[in-house]
Amino acid sequence: MTENETFYWDSRPLLEPIYTAKHISNFVTGHKGVSHMERNTLQIAIVMAILIGSATVIGMFWFNTTNESSSSLNFYVLGDSQGYSGGLAQVVTSANENQPDFIFHSGDLTPFGQENQYADVIDVIDNLRVPFYTTAGNHDIRLGGNHRYEMLFGSSTYSFDFGPAHFSVINTSTGTISDQELTWLEDNLVQSSAEWKVVFTHIPPFDPRQGENHTLHDQSAGERLMSILESNGVNAFFAGHIHMFNLTTLDGVLYAISGGAGISLYADTDSSGIYHYLNVTINSEGILVEPLLLETPVLQRDTITIQGSDESVTLSIQDLKNLPTIEEFSSFQNQYDNWRGQGVYHGVKISVLLELIGGIASNQRLRVSAIDGFSQDFTYCNIYPNTTWYEYQGDMILAFAFNESIVPDWSNGLRIVMIPEDGGYSNDDCAATSAAGMGYNVYPSAGARWIRFIVLMEVTDE
Repeated sequence: MTENETFYWDSRPLLEPIYTAKHISNFVTGHKGVSHMERNTLQIAIVMAILIGSATVIGMFWFNTTNESSSSLNFYVLGDSQGYSGGLAQVVTSANENQPDFIFHSGDLTPFGQENQYADVIDVIDNLRVPFYTTAGNHDIRLGGNHRYEMLFGSSTYSFDFGPAHFSVINTSTGTISDQELTWLEDNLVQSSAEWKVVFTHIPPFDPRQGENHTLHDQSAGERLMSILESNGVNAFFAGHIHMFNLTTLDGVLYAISGGAGISLYADTDSSGIYHYLNVTINSEGILVEPLLLETPVLQRDTITIQGSDESVTLSIQDLKNLPTIEEFSSFQNQYDNWRGQGVYHGVKISVLLELIGGIASNQRLRVSAIDGFSQDFTYCNIYPNTTWYEYQGDMILAFAFNESIVPDWSNGLRIVMIPEDGGYSNDDCAATSAAGMGYNVYPSAGARWIRFIVLMEVTDE
């Protein structure tokens, strides 16, 4: 704890977090606040500088104020690493070298909140030599992950003072904000007399992309949140959830989105779809926000990325093994009518995997791509077959093991596998279960549908 760091105990009962060495989750401030009229007016000046490198400043954003801080403060912000250890490890390395006051992770540390996924996060931040704060994201609380998160990190609702600033953290992991949570935030901000007020959470109250709405489910809760920020003198608000970088100023509040520490982006580079973290400085000049580039993740053959319209997840073999699995005999017919691939396959239903990213609509399709670029499109009816299609095709699974040999030892996996009741997916079966413009209608082979070396599955509208 530095000499500028002051904590005040929270009287609300919380689970005692295991990982208190890096994340101090059960402290809040009790300072008196200042009125909205006493708040300093922000003035904006933006300077862009694009360079090349794994930790290059691609933009410098000064938000100037007449406020004269008694001391400066420097911290990192990142979000949505979602189990990709590479980005988080780069941030930890940078922090250990440059010694910011702390790191804040805005949630979605894991793909879907499993014990092994949290263990991977802990392995990385165990090497960190500065304080680490976080809040839960919507991925972190899935499949019982909320309890694992709280045991490790404590509550996602807390606050702390650091140097000249007061930081309030709220929980938006469920996609909304309760009235109780918003009341707590307002009371917490009113009680603070810090020169700077900053709020952290996972899901922002609006989506800066035109025509998109990957934000809180309850629009009225988002509007109330923004009203609380404005009326209580909040200078900056940091969130993740949307996989890109964005800065927007509304009614004097700087809204910063940093969701680029994982392996999928929601925008192209020209629209600030970049792998990055933020280097934030608060001093007498104002707030400086510097997005620093991270290395572009490399897809591994023993991981798979599943991308939906608004959600994405990257899964390891261990992640797949932790999901409900199927183990059955099957085989396929190739373009020469020869039977291949006879054996016992172990995997997860595609329908189960798509539930992790919000599912698939009946008018959408699933594009499955291999590491070499080969891809196949599947219709909704392949994933949720009716009685007739099920007789021909059976369950559609992502197999990670064949005859007890698991990827990467199984050289043909990860692989799409159909499991009809008769144990054989023939060319006739493939023709009967291929929608127009897909499958057998494009390439007449059941074996072509059993894609090998899969690295990506995307739900598309095409």
